[in-house]
Amino acid sequence: MLTSADVLNQKFAATKFREGYDQDEVDDFLDRVADTLKEREGAGRATKPVTAQQIDGIRFQTTKWREGYDQQEVDAFLDRVRAELSVADAPAPPPAPAWQPGGTPVISASALVLHLQTMRATRPPGAPDTISVRLPDGTLRPVTDLRNTADGIELVIG
Repeated sequence: MLTSADVLNQKFAATKFREGYDQDEVDDFLDRVADTLKEREGAGRATKPVTAQQIDGIRFQTTKWREGYDQQEVDAFLDRVRAELSVADAPAPPPAPAWQPGGTPVISASALVLHLQTMRATRPPGAPDTISVRLPDGTLRPVTDLRNTADGIELVIG
C-alpha cells in the first residue's frame, strides 16, 4: 500500500543535458497526490484531490538544458500511484447474496476475479504470486487447484 509519506519521501534521479520532467511541476503534482492519500488516511482534507484517471492525462513540461527528473522513474512511480488510487476509486462490489444455509454471504466468481486482479496489481514488490485461504480455525492454506462443479467454482486447498 502506498502512503502519503511514501509520496512525500520519493526521490528521483536528476537529469542534466538530457530531457527530463520539470521538477517543480512534478513536485507540485506529487504534493496533491500526498494530500489525496492523507485524506484517505484520515489525516486532513485534500483541496485538489487527484484521481487515477487524472494521472493518465498528466503531462509535465520537459527540460533539457536545466536539471529535471528522470522521466522513466517518474512514470514508473506514477504507475504505482495510479494503481493505489484505482483501488480506492473502484466502486464497492454489491453485497453478495446470502443464499447459503445459515446466511453466509457468497462472493460471485466475477467479483472474485475482479478483486484478485486488483490485489495482484497492487501487491508489494517481491510478494509471492499465490492465493491462500484462511480457514475458520485461523490456519492459512494454499489454493492448489480450481474445479467447476454444479454448485459453482470450487477452490481446492492443499
